[in-house]
Amino acid sequence: MVKRKKVERKEEVEDNFIWLQYFHSIRHVCPWSYQSYLEGKIKIIPFDRDIMELTETNWVVQPYDALVYVVDDLTLDEIDDIVAHRNDCQEKCEYLWSHPTYTKGSNNQAPYPIIIQQDRAKLMELRSGRKKTKKRP
Repeated sequence: MVKRKKVERKEEVEDNFIWLQYFHSIRHVCPWSYQSYLEGKIKIIPFDRDIMELTETNWVVQPYDALVYVVDDLTLDEIDDIVAHRNDCQEKCEYLWSHPTYTKGSNNQAPYPIIIQQDRAKLMELRSGRKKTKKRP
């Protein structure tokens, strides 16, 4: 029993380190995600479509800046279709995805296939503020 707990704890620490590295590495494209992760405001959970849609419906009571759903059993095209559909059919949340095999030219991909769920209005506000603070040539 004690050995099993040590193994589980070791896996948890390793997983936390992987996510810490990931959020640190994407600071140049998503500067607020690293701080949110450090503050415990990003929750990483297994993908469940029902939970994702229920969370979307009740987003106003969500204590997190983002939920990251780790996807195990969907193709990249299926993930992309889910994200596109959710973004088209509602306005509360913004959905993004990342996949380890899809670099989109920048090597910012997540260590696992994921769907990211965030507050759309807050994300737009953050993006707008970021653009305003950039220096123009």
